Amino acid sequence: MSLQAILRPTHAVAQADAVAFQSWLHARQFPSDCSRTVGFYTRQDYFHVLGLGAQMVSLKYNLLHALLQNRVYHFPTSHYVNPIRCPSRSFDCYFEKPSNCSRPSKAKQATARSEHRKAEEVKIHWCFDLPRRKLTRIAGLQAVHASEWYHAQLAAFLYRPNAAMRAMETEVLGKLAPHDDGGLAGNRSRSNGTCVAMHVRRTDKHTEDHRTRERSFKEFGQVLRSWAYWKFNRPAGQLNVLLGSEDKETFSAMPPLLLPSSASWIPESYFVMDMTPGKQFKSIKQGNSRLAQLYGVIEDEVDKLRKRRPPPDAAELERRGLLKDEGMVLILQILLMADCEAFIGSYSSNVAILVHDLMSARRLERQEELHLLDINGRVYCGCGASFCMQLERKASREPKKHVKQLVEAFPRSYGNPLLGPAAGEAEPPRKSKRLGKGKGGGRV
Repeated sequence: MSLQAILRPTHAVAQADAVAFQSWLHARQFPSDCSRTVGFYTRQDYFHVLGLGAQMVSLKYNLLHALLQNRVYHFPTSHYVNPIRCPSRSFDCYFEKPSNCSRPSKAKQATARSEHRKAEEVKIHWCFDLPRRKLTRIAGLQAVHASEWYHAQLAAFLYRPNAAMRAMETEVLGKLAPHDDGGLAGNRSRSNGTCVAMHVRRTDKHTEDHRTRERSFKEFGQVLRSWAYWKFNRPAGQLNVLLGSEDKETFSAMPPLLLPSSASWIPESYFVMDMTPGKQFKSIKQGNSRLAQLYGVIEDEVDKLRKRRPPPDAAELERRGLLKDEGMVLILQILLMADCEAFIGSYSSNVAILVHDLMSARRLERQEELHLLDINGRVYCGCGASFCMQLERKASREPKKHVKQLVEAFPRSYGNPLLGPAAGEAEPPRKSKRLGKGKGGGRV
């Protein structure tokens, strides 16, 4: 293969390499003999102060770190998981397990082939320069791809919905508000669906992203109409917009602005933080504390029910709303959005980053064009959204530096959790307050 073909791969090569990369990932993560491997388990530092989207973005970097160290990656836990529905609170409560291996037992007999020789606890990775050429070489790929290609492939491997998530997806698709499926059911069975995803992040992003303050609902509607006119080859009335937002006003203000397109969204009854008085999302910190309270109330109620004879079964807990899982609904929303034909949002939110990753992998597989529109005119950044905002400000202050240099400078300049806070920054609290029995939560 010519040097030009290696550096500027064709669509066919990108598709073939995607298949090869997924095969390589599976071989590395599902060894035939786990007793010859070392497992990487992520420490939970800082997870309690993060939104779910930030946690999910970090999974990509921690998987990548394990691969580069010739280790086997395992999911961490998340305080977004309902402890009653899934007591392990691991991300495999939502996704297929990333490995067939398990921790070594404490027994003195020889380690089983299904257990690691050793388990290591490693720090969380958030953002580092992705070594594209090295990954191409060790995975045996034909070409060196853009960084976003590797991010898409890592996401496609990690975020494979498990049986419980797939069952919930089937249920929710039949109940999307107001009354139709937003084109999603058809889009999942054929590649020419008419769903457009729109994520409107308003509340806490005003403080982190100044551009959010400058964008109104009308501008989201205008972007949709412009895209429909210039890019969509059928009447706009055939478009159904899947709305997602932490702000209740979005669901009353946006639909009239999207006409003649229709709008759908996941009913608030599926959420724990369901926007009713006392359950609204205002910020990640407030959301974490409030979700902890709500999960604590659920645990207390289940404890009382289990003292009854006979104790409640899963069906009764489900009927009482005690198995609601905030993380599951938020992730399902991301998965559904990634299956749409286009996405309108902002890369200042991790939702947009994750949708981009998954949509990129899916559109490549289907040989379809990628349509992602940032309402603020930003380009994709594969790090967590907060890091991307820092990158943007740093690039404005130091215009002569390449992005690669700025990314590599994160551990030295920004108090990356890998190395602790930078000079002058306060050390964040190591443990969140437990309100009730839960451990936090919030929005993405």
